[in-house]
Amino acid sequence: MLAVVVTAVTAATLVIWSAATPSPLPPPSSDRPPPRSTPVAPPEPLERLAEPATPPSGTEPAPAPAPAPAPARELVAAAEGVANPGMTFGVAVLDVDTGDLVVGRGGTRQFMSASLCKLIVAVDVLDQHRAKGLSVDPTDLDLITRALSGSDDNAMSALWGRHDGAGAIGRVATRLTLTGTAAPEDTAMWGDTTTTAADMTKIYRHVLRDMAQQDSAVIVKALVTASPVATDGFAQNYGLLHQGASADVYAKQAWVEWGPAGYLLHSAGVAYDRDTNRAYAIALLTTQPNTPEQTARDHLSKIAAAALAPLAT
Repeated sequence: MLAVVVTAVTAATLVIWSAATPSPLPPPSSDRPPPRSTPVAPPEPLERLAEPATPPSGTEPAPAPAPAPAPARELVAAAEGVANPGMTFGVAVLDVDTGDLVVGRGGTRQFMSASLCKLIVAVDVLDQHRAKGLSVDPTDLDLITRALSGSDDNAMSALWGRHDGAGAIGRVATRLTLTGTAAPEDTAMWGDTTTTAADMTKIYRHVLRDMAQQDSAVIVKALVTASPVATDGFAQNYGLLHQGASADVYAKQAWVEWGPAGYLLHSAGVAYDRDTNRAYAIALLTTQPNTPEQTARDHLSKIAAAALAPLAT
């Protein structure tokens, strides 16, 4: 059981700024694929591949109006509108295409990351191999997939030991300018890593915009295929995954019993608006003391559903 300390809830805030894209690691050689200028998009439905009907002779089809992108501010406001006032809550949404970041209630508040740190370590392992011009060991690829998809603690512990996990947290925080992400004081307790909702959205933008496509695909595929039930038996169908993981909505989940008689539940991931094909990184972090497990899960799912409602997912 992880030792945890519950801290006071900060006042609600809403801050908007344009986040500069973090500088990628220097290429190890001239053959490194350059960072992509567009994020990984979900697959297009087959009907979008059909040829348009030929208009009658002498007429031109009226251009279809371009759908307006859902602003990140709208997603944050929707989430805040249904958040239980009794929970400690952190929310942030980042438009992956523009880098515009909206930090809402508790968005810069430090939370114990629990399993969210599995994503941070996976990013560092892939980034370090890319920077050194080395292929990723098949064992590491398997451990990353298990740690992200099934939230396998044993796989994470192996990665943490093989790749200087505490150092990995610091390296990612420095490269991406994450102000609230830090390694645990007891470096053996990887779940005690701290992070914020705002920092988690920046990590997802790094995955989709800065990482080499092959590396980004490792992470995205693992999250898109997240198992309904984690390796430890905890169901992952809550928060952003309340309807399951898909190419349109995928996330890393985190949970731990939180005294007294409550839960820490996080859900941080990416949702695509199918009308505009824009990607939004969404982070919802909570601690819910004195709350039964199912109630805590329902609370976070309600918040996530509200945040996703402005999107055509």
